[in-house]
Amino acid sequence: MAEFGQVDLTSCDREPIHIPGSIQPHGCLVTCTISDFVVLRHSANAAEMLGHEALGIGSDLVALFGSEVIHDIRNGLTLSVTQRRPVFLLSQELAPDARFDMAVHVVNGEVVLECEPAAATHRATKFLTQLHGMMDRVRKTTDITRLFDVVTMLMRGLLEYDRVMVYRFADDWSGKVVSEARALSLESFLGQHFPSADIPAQARELYRRSPIRMIGDVKYTPVPIIEGEGLAPLDMSLGQLRSVSPIHCEYLTNMGVGASMSISIVIDGALWGMIACHHYSPRVLPIAERAVVQMFSEFFALQIIVILKTTRLQVAERTHGLIESVLRNAASVSDMPAYLRGQISRLAPLIQSDGIAIWIDNEWTGHGISAPKEVQSEFVELARRKAGTQIWQSDHLVKDHPWIAAHTAHVAGVLIIPISPQPENYVFLFRREIVQTINWGGDPQKTYEHGPHGPRLTPRQSFAIWKEQVHERCLPWSSFDIEAAGQLRSALIEVMGVYHQQQLSERADADLRQRMLNEELNHRVKNILAVVQSLIGRPVAKDRTIEEYVEVLRGRIKALASAHDQVARTDGGGLLRTLLEAELEPYRHQPSAVTLEGPNLWLSGPALSVAALTLHELATNAAKYGALSKPSGNLRISWFLDEEPGNWVLEWTETGGPPVTPPKGNGFGSILLERAIPHELGGTSVRD
Repeated sequence: MAEFGQVDLTSCDREPIHIPGSIQPHGCLVTCTISDFVVLRHSANAAEMLGHEALGIGSDLVALFGSEVIHDIRNGLTLSVTQRRPVFLLSQELAPDARFDMAVHVVNGEVVLECEPAAATHRATKFLTQLHGMMDRVRKTTDITRLFDVVTMLMRGLLEYDRVMVYRFADDWSGKVVSEARALSLESFLGQHFPSADIPAQARELYRRSPIRMIGDVKYTPVPIIEGEGLAPLDMSLGQLRSVSPIHCEYLTNMGVGASMSISIVIDGALWGMIACHHYSPRVLPIAERAVVQMFSEFFALQIIVILKTTRLQVAERTHGLIESVLRNAASVSDMPAYLRGQISRLAPLIQSDGIAIWIDNEWTGHGISAPKEVQSEFVELARRKAGTQIWQSDHLVKDHPWIAAHTAHVAGVLIIPISPQPENYVFLFRREIVQTINWGGDPQKTYEHGPHGPRLTPRQSFAIWKEQVHERCLPWSSFDIEAAGQLRSALIEVMGVYHQQQLSERADADLRQRMLNEELNHRVKNILAVVQSLIGRPVAKDRTIEEYVEVLRGRIKALASAHDQVARTDGGGLLRTLLEAELEPYRHQPSAVTLEGPNLWLSGPALSVAALTLHELATNAAKYGALSKPSGNLRISWFLDEEPGNWVLEWTETGGPPVTPPKGNGFGSILLERAIPHELGGTSVRD
């Protein structure tokens, strides 16, 4: 640690502001052991301010303050450990006729007592009286911008500081004054931006942990802390009186500020902003009044949370409704990529943007102001590298991706949303460049002075507005934008996941069907070859010529081929009517020559082959010797279900043909009727 009064002024972000070794002079500090309250260290002004000249290292605070005060301190310490922050004890009599407000907490096993003269009773009562009305005003305000204005007005009226501002942090920790109440004689800071270096990281952490930070007089003389031998520097992160960085005091002096108070706005455990109070002369707010301010600021933070969550819920409901309307029919879609390409324009209103595009199945489809064709592949590669399966956004693309430099007027920023379980499909939202003029509270660049000991960081000398034009940036993507993108991502990943599962299932089913069909066809081909071999192997009838035999054989094989084609076309079988129509088509020389009556009857592959041969033989016989051999002949074929035995019956009836004479022997058709039908179809045949 630097010696008292000496700090590293070359970089404010390295300054050890939590262990300054001194305090502000409007109070005093005493630390002691937690077990028996023996003094370990004290500020140089403690003995005089508290009215105990004997107070020093090793003193017994029980003897000095009395058991009643020590009892209150013990209770406060218990609560402080639970709440992990200092607890205020008001109007404690630490010496005869000397009352003090105290802040007590424990750090590294050491009790820290900070004492300030107690506030006048009437002032504390005034603060408590006004608190209820202020909270009621805040509770009734549901617009966040209006809320800021209400709070600055109320706080200035209560605290009587010359200027009260609400200061909101951006993602890069720069800040902006979003509301202000001030004396009319002061210039306005409203709308001005301040760089992140004005409140460095370690200072922001202290603001997060300690809700109120007051400087009673920026030109104060620090009071050193006197310590016992061998003690580590006292961590004053939670201290009320902690001495302030000389850089910060100089910063405030350059602004013309004489006193300040910063009240942290902590949202979900993170520093969201501050209420900054400036007075242009010294001003000390007693602990009792700061306690009321702390309660109000916590209520203010809760109201911000309510407004943000209400807005977030409204955005979520609107987003859900839009997504649902777009994907309502997605479950029945057979080509999801094509469907989403067609819906891309309907997704555009989901998040404020100037254009939208979807990359799915290696195809780019855009709507509105989209990425030019020559950089589309760059965006896809950017999505793979930066986004993967998570949402990624930038409002300043060209900063790290110079390939977009020629197109920033139209595409300055992008929000990338993965829409499938695997990082291959994305939705891109684009925003064009918005040239902004940012009003900085003075030149935001750090400045140094060179002296006998080297460079020294100096705060800005002027806070006159410093205008900066910002190019190649788009409107930043808000937390609401990211949440809406998250909803879309979840919905589309689910839809795409189901679609891919359906595809895999359909592909597996198709593979199984193909394999079964191949096996069935293989089996059927073997059977057909056996049948053909049987047909060829039969001896030629003595009353037929070779030409007649070949013609008959050709007809039978053709019937088999027709049945086989029907099996292949219809996934393993066919309709009886279709088979009959194909077989009898050549004999329909008159509309009334052939009559078919019966319902749709599906025949499996093996049954269809046997039926094809059998019906071919019957049709051939009818054409040569039966009803179809005469112009006046008629063939009627009917089939129906005989419900009693549960069998299908087919009746082949010929009328108007030549006289029937009994055959001299059994031909191939007779053999099929007698043998194939019982064995292959499990049926019987009867001839009249």
